[in-house]
Amino acid sequence: MVHFVVLALALSIAFAAGYAVATMRMRARPPQPAPPSDAQASAEPEPARIEPEPASPEPEPVRMVFAPLATEGTDEWRVAMKALGERMRAADVRLVVFAHGSFVGDDPLAIARAVEDAAPGRPDIARALRGFTRNQMSRLLGDLSNFSPAYIEAFATATGIDAIGYTWSGENHHAARVQGAVRLARALVLHGGGALRKGDRALLVGHSHGGQLFAILSQLLTRAHGYDELVTAAAARGEDIHAMEEHLAVLRRCAIDVTTFGTPPRYGWARGANFRLLHVVNHRGAASSGLSWRGLLHTRQGDYVHQLGLPGFDLPAPTARDRAINAHLDRVLGVGTDLAAWFGHVARGLRVSPHGHTVFVDYGDEGRGLPNFLATGFGHAAYTRREAMLFHTVLLTDHFYPPTAPRPATHWRDRVRGWIQRSGSTGRQLGA
Repeated sequence: MVHFVVLALALSIAFAAGYAVATMRMRARPPQPAPPSDAQASAEPEPARIEPEPASPEPEPVRMVFAPLATEGTDEWRVAMKALGERMRAADVRLVVFAHGSFVGDDPLAIARAVEDAAPGRPDIARALRGFTRNQMSRLLGDLSNFSPAYIEAFATATGIDAIGYTWSGENHHAARVQGAVRLARALVLHGGGALRKGDRALLVGHSHGGQLFAILSQLLTRAHGYDELVTAAAARGEDIHAMEEHLAVLRRCAIDVTTFGTPPRYGWARGANFRLLHVVNHRGAASSGLSWRGLLHTRQGDYVHQLGLPGFDLPAPTARDRAINAHLDRVLGVGTDLAAWFGHVARGLRVSPHGHTVFVDYGDEGRGLPNFLATGFGHAAYTRREAMLFHTVLLTDHFYPPTAPRPATHWRDRVRGWIQRSGSTGRQLGA
């Protein structure tokens, strides 16, 4: 918790120092994001390389107001979650994966990697260090910007769907995310002795920069522009590229649905990867871009970390080798570590991803009196709270797996319908 607070304060100070300058001196040529691809997915293990195309114009997001719907553990909550799980199974969802964001992984400061380099013959030391780090992070944070084991277990039990937490290093730079994406492919394919088969569907849920791993995975699946650089980076981080291709070949025969929570719009998504995308952002206010930073301490406009995590604000990698990898990846994934570029991106205030559908949710976590930025993680913690589990499960299930025929209304469905009507979102169906 102390590390999170220190980091959050550092981000705020850095922004305050440069935001005014960035507003007055916008760069003549904006930093280019990683280009998306526009090819159809292929069932062949090695699809053809595709050329990048510009992202589509930003769509207008759906707007909603958070409502708890039912208290966890009550009969009403259990009935609702069970019904949602049945809809997922009917849509062939076989596995749900929850991925955490930066700094809350098992090696956010690359200490275990340094131990591996110093003592390559004792991998057990680094393994134990990673396990200890992740366990302590999860214990300290609970459900504050973290999908805790208790959260995932409760979700799996209530829905009857196999659900796991995916742990990656949590380092805040390109190379670590590429490695995380490669290992995610392995985890999906090998979980449960090979749970995913042709035609199966997986649901990926990512918080913060955990969602960037999914974007990289989409690029790997389609051999998108820059594929060679991604493979080179993965190999330099010690990944088995031959095994990676075998795992990707399996995933190319599956369908993947992605929900990101507070993931900054950075990396491009390959449209031919059999992905469907839903982005959820904690946001208040009439504008669909930018934030008033005067409300930072009270999180008046929602998730401020979502804006702070824009291109340019990666931390410099601790080793010269990783810094060199990141420099090459800048050409594929966009600028990583560049404070001037970051100021420019923050001044533009991109809030809506140009890929997939975006939902703005007012979580009601604005501070009414005293500053509440620590308790809310600068508005970044609302997505992982246990009390929001049913709300989010309804949201993503209605979007990806709408009921095929009208069903008799139950008490909890009436409440969901009333919540949608109160939020003024009836003009656009989430499942569209």
